[in-house]
Amino acid sequence: MKLPAFFGHKRSINLLPHDKFESSTLGIILSWSLRFGKWSVILTQLIVMGAFIYRFTLDRGLTDLRKSIAKDVAIIKSYDQVERDFILTQKQVTQAKLSTDSQTQILKTMAEIERITPSSVWFERVTISPSTLTLSVYAASLSAFGQFLTTVQSDPLFSGIRIAKLESSNNGSQMQFDISMEIKP
Repeated sequence: MKLPAFFGHKRSINLLPHDKFESSTLGIILSWSLRFGKWSVILTQLIVMGAFIYRFTLDRGLTDLRKSIAKDVAIIKSYDQVERDFILTQKQVTQAKLSTDSQTQILKTMAEIERITPSSVWFERVTISPSTLTLSVYAASLSAFGQFLTTVQSDPLFSGIRIAKLESSNNGSQMQFDISMEIKP
């Protein structure tokens, strides 16, 4: 079998006449710059399209990030009331602890006063705070007054003892006096 005559032969048909300008140096440079320009335009368009696609990817990521942040903010805000309740409860517990400690100190002070008070001394009024104790006291005798005053002064729980008023009494006791003292913590 015989192959056709055009098979395997490269021939090009150019219907435009050859111009001397195409073979000149300027023509060759211009032809080369047009080919280079065409490819540079195509390459630039590809880069710009890639940048647009990358920009859309970044925009999508930013949108997802904003949604995630909004969701996290909503979760944190949902715990806002719990946090406020917790802080309020902590303050209440601290206040209860202070009150309990104060009560313990007051009970300790009252037990100490009861322990050191002689039987011939009694109290009309007792005012107590966590740091001071003020008593309005009646003593049946001068020796009971001296004994009470001596034991109060020697007690390590009390300091800064001041006697405010000292007078004789008519209601079954020999003397009445007011005494105030500081309570050591």
